[in-house]
Amino acid sequence: MNPIVDRARARASRLVPMPRVPRLALVLLAVVAVLPLLGSAYLMSVLIKVGLHAVIAMGLILLTGLAGQVCLGQGVFYGTGAYVSALLCLRLGISPWLAMPLAAAASGLLAAPIGRAIFRLKGIIVAGVTLTVNLIFFYLVVSVSDLTGGATGLVQIPRLPYPKVMPYTAFVFYAVWLLVVLCLILTVNIAASRVGRALKSVNLLSGGSEDTAQVLGVDVMHFKVVAYVVAAVFAGVAGSVYAHYTSVIEPHTFNVQTSVLVAIMVILGGVTNPWGAIVGSALIVGVTEFLREVAPIVLGGPTGAYELVAYGVILVVILLFLPSGLCSLPARLDEWRRGRRL
Repeated sequence: MNPIVDRARARASRLVPMPRVPRLALVLLAVVAVLPLLGSAYLMSVLIKVGLHAVIAMGLILLTGLAGQVCLGQGVFYGTGAYVSALLCLRLGISPWLAMPLAAAASGLLAAPIGRAIFRLKGIIVAGVTLTVNLIFFYLVVSVSDLTGGATGLVQIPRLPYPKVMPYTAFVFYAVWLLVVLCLILTVNIAASRVGRALKSVNLLSGGSEDTAQVLGVDVMHFKVVAYVVAAVFAGVAGSVYAHYTSVIEPHTFNVQTSVLVAIMVILGGVTNPWGAIVGSALIVGVTEFLREVAPIVLGGPTGAYELVAYGVILVVILLFLPSGLCSLPARLDEWRRGRRL
C-alpha cells in the first residue's frame, strides 16, 4: 500500500467522520422488512402509529435528553407538518412527495423564532410556555376555519403515490419505519458530534452548566435552538406522513394531550437513549390499543378514563424501579447478576 495514500485517508477520516450506523438499527430494518409478510392490516396500522410517535419522540430525545430542555409542545410541529402538507396538496395541487419536505421545512422555520423566544427563559417555566404555545396553536387552527376547516378539519387529503404491487398500508408501514431508522441514525450521530457535546454541556440534568458552557465558548442559545428546530422537523415529517396516510386531519389530534403523551413515551423509554423513543411509543400505543379493544368488552363504557389510569400506573411503576427508563433494564439486570455472583 502507498503510505502517502494511507496518510491522506487517515487525515480525511479525522476531518469527515463516517456516520455511525448502530447494529441494532440494521436488525430493526430486517424485522421491518419481514413484518408485512406475517402481520395483518390491523397490526400494520398499529405499528404505523408506533413509528410516527417514535419519530416525534426522537426529537425530544435530542431536546430533553441531550439539551435538558423540557418541552410539552411537540403537537404544534406535528400539526404544522400535517396541515401544511395537506393544504399544499388540496389548495395548490402539489404532489405529496414534494409537500412532505416543504412541510418539514415549514415546521423548522416556525420553530426557529419560537425557540429563540422561549429559550431566553430557564427552568421548568420553559415547559409551561411550550404547553401554552400548543394551546395557542390548537385554538388558532380551530379559529381559522376558512383555511384549516376549523374543528372538523380537512378531508380527502391525497394519498402518497405508491407501487400497486403491495397494499397501501404495507407501503406506508415501510415508509414510516424507514423514516424511524433514518431519524435514529441521525440522532445517534448528532449525540456523538460536536453539536451533541455542546448540548450535553448545557444540560443541568447530566451535570452541565450554561454558565460554564458560555465561559468555554459555547453559544448556548444557538445550540438550544438547533435542537428545537431538529425536533420540530422530526415532528413535521411525522405529521405530514400522518396526514397522507389517514387522508383526514382535525385539530384534536395535535392538542396538548398529544404533546404530553409523547413526553411520557420518552420518559418511559429512556430520555437519554434514542431507542427509548421506540420502546416508549410501542408501550403507550400498545397499551392504548389493548384497552380500546378489551375495556369495552370487559368493563363497558368509554376507554378514555381507563387509558389515563393505565398511563399513570405504568409511569409510576417504571419511575420507581427504572428511573432511567425501560432501556436501562439490561444494564440493571447485569448489575443484579454481578451482585448475586459476589
